[in-house]
Amino acid sequence: MTPDDSPDLPLLAPDPPGGSSPVISDAVRYKPRGRKMGFLNAARQERLARLAPRYALPEVIADRESLLRGWGADPATARLMLEIGFGNGVFTAGLARQHPGDRIIASEVFLEGVAGLLKRLETEGLENVRVTTEPAFLLLRDRLAGVRLDRVIVNFPDPWPKTRHHKRRLVQVELLDLLAERMVPGGMLEMATDWEEYAAWMMALGEGHGAFENAMGAAGFAPEPEDWTRTNFQAKGESAGRRTWHLRWRRRE
Repeated sequence: MTPDDSPDLPLLAPDPPGGSSPVISDAVRYKPRGRKMGFLNAARQERLARLAPRYALPEVIADRESLLRGWGADPATARLMLEIGFGNGVFTAGLARQHPGDRIIASEVFLEGVAGLLKRLETEGLENVRVTTEPAFLLLRDRLAGVRLDRVIVNFPDPWPKTRHHKRRLVQVELLDLLAERMVPGGMLEMATDWEEYAAWMMALGEGHGAFENAMGAAGFAPEPEDWTRTNFQAKGESAGRRTWHLRWRRRE
């Protein structure tokens, strides 16, 4: 039995007032699953230590305007994007190159991937990306509470194919509820997966959520985005016979 096949044994927060049932602590409820370290050789460890502070989000973010101005961008013209789970950063770097006037918050808990993105940002001189390892839900709920996003991207989240693990999937009603609060009217939520059942799951959740409308019409999957960057992960999936499913939702006005 691997660690991720073992039963969940949540730590419990203190009982709420009134003696009602205990609740699962945030640290456990939103604990990232799967790989978190990868192979961190000396060079990657040095890169993390040296570059993570340079590309870090501010500890305190008052609002969208102050974040963008502090980042050297004009709030009237720059878009603010969030990519949740950027893997090794190939897609993120491609996005940054194509949209130099926009600003991108990139979230990933896999440290080998974080080191990879930091290397690309430094090598290519890309200064319009800020990187965080904070779990996406907590990042959105807490640190980005005063921020409104123009575009959110979720590419190839772990499908957790076993039914008993579906609760671990990133895309849940709870996430959509929070994104609805954090996105500007007309903002775009884009998802991609190479797991057909997960694509159907995403479609059902999006179609059933009142804050979002399918940009392609009811139950329609989207074409590959114009600024899409292909990755080795996608190529491996295609070699295994899996197609990529794209979904695109617009935040209702």
